[in-house]
Amino acid sequence: MSNALDPSIVKDLSNHIYEKRKATAFQIENLTKAALTKNDSQTIYSIIKELADLVRSGTNSAKMGAITALGSVSVALGSFAIAYFLDDIIKPIFATFRDTDARVRYYACESLYNIAKIARGEILVYFNQVFDILCILVTDTESSVKNAADILDRLIKDIVSAKSTNYVSIVQQEEFQNRRNEILSHVVDSNGVAIQVNIPQDAQKAFSLPKFIPTLLERMYIIDPFAKKFLLSWLELFDDIPSLELITYLPNFLEPLIKFLMNNAPSDVRIETQKLLTTFLKEIKAISNVRYEIKRKQLAKKEPKEQVTEEVDEAEKDLTSLSLKDSSDADGDIFLKGQDIFIDYPMIISILLSFLRDPTTSAKQDVKVNDLRGESRETYYEIQTISLKWLQEIIKFSPTSFVKFFPDCVNIITQNLAITNKPDDEDLRIEFLKFNSALQNVLMSLNEAENDADKISEENEPTHNSILGLNKEVHDEFHELYFHPMLDRIIKVCTNSSNELARITSLDWLIFLYSTNPTSFTGSVVGDGPQDFDFTILLRSANDASNEVVFKVLQFLSKISESNHEFFITFMTKLITFCEREMKNLSIEKFYVREAQGDSYSRERIEFVIRKLCVTLDSEKIYRTLSEVLYSQEYENLEFLNLMVLVLNNILLTSRELTVFRNKLKNLGLDDWNLFATLFKSWCHNPACALSLCLLTSQYELGFLIIKNLSESEVNLQLLTQLDVLVQLLESPIFLKLRLQLLEPESYPYLYKTLYGLLMILPQSSTFNTLRNRLATITNLTSLHLSTPDTVPAVPTPGSSTTTPLTNQLSLRRKRTYEMLDRFTKTQETHSIYKDASADVRSMSSSHTIPRWNQDSKDYFSSTPEKQERNSNPLSRLR
Repeated sequence: MSNALDPSIVKDLSNHIYEKRKATAFQIENLTKAALTKNDSQTIYSIIKELADLVRSGTNSAKMGAITALGSVSVALGSFAIAYFLDDIIKPIFATFRDTDARVRYYACESLYNIAKIARGEILVYFNQVFDILCILVTDTESSVKNAADILDRLIKDIVSAKSTNYVSIVQQEEFQNRRNEILSHVVDSNGVAIQVNIPQDAQKAFSLPKFIPTLLERMYIIDPFAKKFLLSWLELFDDIPSLELITYLPNFLEPLIKFLMNNAPSDVRIETQKLLTTFLKEIKAISNVRYEIKRKQLAKKEPKEQVTEEVDEAEKDLTSLSLKDSSDADGDIFLKGQDIFIDYPMIISILLSFLRDPTTSAKQDVKVNDLRGESRETYYEIQTISLKWLQEIIKFSPTSFVKFFPDCVNIITQNLAITNKPDDEDLRIEFLKFNSALQNVLMSLNEAENDADKISEENEPTHNSILGLNKEVHDEFHELYFHPMLDRIIKVCTNSSNELARITSLDWLIFLYSTNPTSFTGSVVGDGPQDFDFTILLRSANDASNEVVFKVLQFLSKISESNHEFFITFMTKLITFCEREMKNLSIEKFYVREAQGDSYSRERIEFVIRKLCVTLDSEKIYRTLSEVLYSQEYENLEFLNLMVLVLNNILLTSRELTVFRNKLKNLGLDDWNLFATLFKSWCHNPACALSLCLLTSQYELGFLIIKNLSESEVNLQLLTQLDVLVQLLESPIFLKLRLQLLEPESYPYLYKTLYGLLMILPQSSTFNTLRNRLATITNLTSLHLSTPDTVPAVPTPGSSTTTPLTNQLSLRRKRTYEMLDRFTKTQETHSIYKDASADVRSMSSSHTIPRWNQDSKDYFSSTPEKQERNSNPLSRLR
């Protein structure tokens, strides 16, 4: 078969002069027109084949001439006939776009422009290849090629806008015409089984968005800013064509779209990307609003229909008429745009969370992470803010999609709060806290699911939760599958994080979860019983945290204790163990010495814990329980018991948080003896504390007996220091009642004996002078009453019971007083044995100088004045 093109024509096509090549292309165009007029397709195929061979193997000039000639052939064929030859024409041109010669690439753009202008809708069959080529050309280094690509790009966009939704290729037109009246609802396989199908787009259409998405994704991860702008322009175009429903495929390209903001993207790319993301979010919200209204109407119709069915069960005629009426209403519904669009919210949520995860902590987890550490602070802030705003919007209209992400979401929030602790991060931190609140609102709605079910059965109007799909099934799914993992991650943050805001947020979550569902919380955390989990680990982990963190821990523990008495007892027991561990390096000698910063810190932290517990819980209940724990359990460390009682007593006498409890102790009656006895049994471990408790509760006879008991043992420096503090406290407002009772010597004889006994024990110092001056002011009034015999009991306090004879009350009081004295004596004997044993051990391990009485000193101990100079004034601790 002879060639369709003369050798001279082929030679002229290879000429390096443009005008010569162009004239030759016109000759080939005329040859093609003549062949088309004769319906000589073989000649046309031969012309195209020879030109294609020249494109593949010729010189650069020959390539440029052949490319131009192929464009001329397309013009000659026209818009109809070109469909049958387009595949042979366009593929050789596609190969030239990667040629190293910029002129070849330029003429390829020109030729493809001419082909597309003639083919119009037919070019959409090759849209994926054309799009891929355009994406490469917009990054070309040659400006002429880029300009030609821009012109071609505009033409292709015009064609897509006009033809993408309805154009069918002419080649397939005959088959399409035969099936144009058929609605494809099912297909039949080889076995004759009919299978239902749902094809969102006609497979015969020249353009297919589902087939294009993979090509789009291949280019979405490009870094070049020109390519990014090109892709953004195409996404905007597709989004403007409603029938394509690009929003359905958003999860496929959302991640690379957000990454357009990375890699130091220029401002115009960032602005266009943000604009497009905002548009997508608005579309999602609009679609969700439509579906919300559709669901509301469906639920509103469903319930009356069921009620009507029950009411007219006996009347078939009425039932039929009502059913017909309902069907008519259903048929009359208006189809709203967007109600059938499916959006994969879980996939979108997963992508957004990947931009919020901390790569350092998520490396060991099987989760997707988009590392933003290499980006600028502005980019980091921008991407995270966008992700959070999207999540906050999605959770409003699709809360059920978040159920399986709750553990991850809470973990991400606490991690990011730990790193957004700079003043410049305040706005981002606020967005995380907003998202945190939104998650809690969803859980609150889940807990209302059962109530919503009751409302639906009583009312015609469905509830907001039922429309959103928040029901009992979702509630049960969350608590069965995701509640425990979420709780586990929260507790890990509480115990391991060093950031204050992260700890506070996680503790708020613990309080929230227990408040909303205590049963699930208890079952997930403590297992078979509250004793199985040591919640004081939260206190230990917060040892170096701020007071606000500690207070949150106490709020959480108090929340559980309010409704679980068994837990409260266990908590108090472990609190004592916690205090013993914290005060292991603190001794009685160091208690009032502020130079010991580490020890002072431990003491102050323990005091803070107990004080704030008395705010969140009943202070009387706390002190009673702590005292019972100290009394009931056997401790080898009696020094700790001594110190612990000193701490509790110090709080009792100086803290404003215990004002109510302190006032109750001041006005104890016979019926309240059990409270005093409970406290006193543990207060016996410290003589000064036991004496102060007696003075506070007006148990002056017992106080005097304690003074007498102290005279039978050696008074050491520790006791003198504590008595010194007690005398200073007697001058405080707390003991105002006691000072006024000094004006009634006939009613409170043992008060005088106690105070004078205390005066006799104290060494002569400023404290001694303070107490002596106080007693001296009323010497004349009390001189006649100081010789009161021991057999004269004190008159009951004003709060005493008057329902029994006075003699019985006095007898009962005397009996109880001596029972308490016996308890005090035995406890002090135990301490004496313990001290002797400890002294023997110390003397064997190292030399130790014991202070001796010095006649030349004003004090009993030569070291006492020096020690007293370092004592802090306890009155300064009054709150």
